[in-house]
Amino acid sequence: MSNERIILITGASRGVGKGIAEGIARKGDTVICAARSIAKGTKVKQFGFEISSSAEETCNALNDLGAHAVPYSIDLNSHSEIIELANFIDTKFGRLDILVHAACQIHDDLVEPKPFWEKSTNLWSIIEVGLRSNYFLTHALAPLMIKHRSGLIIHISSHGARCYMHGPIYGSQKAGIDKMAFDMAYDLKEFGVTAVSMWSGIVKDEKTQKVSEMHGEQYAQFLQGAACQTFAGKVIHAFYEDHERHASTGETLIIAELGKKYGITNSDGSEVRSDRTMLGGPVKFEEAVVY
Repeated sequence: MSNERIILITGASRGVGKGIAEGIARKGDTVICAARSIAKGTKVKQFGFEISSSAEETCNALNDLGAHAVPYSIDLNSHSEIIELANFIDTKFGRLDILVHAACQIHDDLVEPKPFWEKSTNLWSIIEVGLRSNYFLTHALAPLMIKHRSGLIIHISSHGARCYMHGPIYGSQKAGIDKMAFDMAYDLKEFGVTAVSMWSGIVKDEKTQKVSEMHGEQYAQFLQGAACQTFAGKVIHAFYEDHERHASTGETLIIAELGKKYGITNSDGSEVRSDRTMLGGPVKFEEAVVY
């Protein structure tokens, strides 16, 4: 079931998206790594420090695993570029097995401990990439998945959908993602295409590593039980391989809890915490339908 899958991952140049790409890829897979940052050696500034951001570097790592990786440059704010990506996948591969929406737009004001009216209105870009782009990209690719009556669509979300996290823009984006996955699943269910939202939790990626170096022991304690960068990708692979996955369509799932279900741990063997008790669990949406 896992051989020669066609997989699209957005935001694959760094962070959660990069980790998902490296965790999900298996020999024979074609993994399209879509990102704005493509060229090897590219750096981006975030929260006052530089981190690597290169889809080519992600692709090199995937090729070493025996996958066929394709770097694809895209601005997810552009509907026309989204249509071009969908046409590229249809023409080049003729199908899509897994779509992972992992792209996000981060503004330096996001984690500032101040009320929303003191933050820049440019934070609205978080809605543009992560909610609007998820909708347009799924809209463009759903017919391709429906044609083969199979496939998996994953929207990466977080506990910010349930608790106060970084303010109303971040929270409304994550809550919107969860509800959008639920509603998409309703429309897609009869076609065998599974759509879910997944909460990634705290991930030890390039950004958190830099923050840990800056804030020392206090932040290191916060990262205890956090997921290694490839954990989510390994869990998504296991979920795809699960013949019962379609029974979960429309649900919001916590990746740490799925990892426990499938016996997946961090690379050092430690268990990833779910944070359900501290930050809350997913909302259960009503089954009522209004056309």
